[in-house]
Amino acid sequence: MGIKESAIRQFGRQAEAYSKGNIFVDGVHLSEIVNRSGAAKNHKVLDIATGAGFLALEFAKRADVVIGSDLTRNMLLHACEKQKNSGHRNTGFLLSDVESLPFQDKTFDIVSCRFAFHHFPDPEKALLEMKRVCKAYGRIVLVDGVSSEDRNKSLFHNRIEKIRDPSHVRIYTLSEMKDMFNTLETVIADIVHQDIHQDFNDWIERAGTGDKEAKVIEELMQSMEDDRTGLRVKIENGRLGFTYDTVILIADKRGKINLK
Repeated sequence: MGIKESAIRQFGRQAEAYSKGNIFVDGVHLSEIVNRSGAAKNHKVLDIATGAGFLALEFAKRADVVIGSDLTRNMLLHACEKQKNSGHRNTGFLLSDVESLPFQDKTFDIVSCRFAFHHFPDPEKALLEMKRVCKAYGRIVLVDGVSSEDRNKSLFHNRIEKIRDPSHVRIYTLSEMKDMFNTLETVIADIVHQDIHQDFNDWIERAGTGDKEAKVIEELMQSMEDDRTGLRVKIENGRLGFTYDTVILIADKRGKINLK
């Protein structure tokens, strides 16, 4: 089974759990992304791998037109339901692959992607496609976890993520992300870090990880010395938890920005 097929299966099976996950529904975090993006009333926004549509619907509070695209039909069903309940009529959702977007060049003022980049089998190709549909003076907004710059910690971190969710590809280091955007010939205008704390059991349940795999991950985390993943693993009140380092990265398609 390929990476994309694995992702469709994973998120289709766990769509309900992902649509309620605390990491996705955080309104403060969503508002921070939209504020930093420079979104304005006259803008068209495309949210890639939109999932249950949380970021798309947050953009809909400010932009004229918002489109959310995703590879998984079940996730989009949740997004459409949330859209109906939100009352936002300027938002639509479609089934689409980030590597082949059904839009003309330079269509959107802002192209965003939140907590999905680590699932893309070809991140450079995805970024090129995001850039293609972005207007000449538009912005690309990427939000995701980042892995430790220590190679061994990053490898160990990604090993655990892969056991938890086979559709996982790679959580990148921030320097790797910067290199991708430099290759893309965009200018990084802003990077903001945010710690997101995760309860181990909630994290496992959200992915639908099997009991055997969950036990392996738990043992790996609890046996770690010198914080081998860079995730600041700890036990509080008898519950295992850890912390994701996440970033909001804003890149201008060109060096000069004109979003007002």
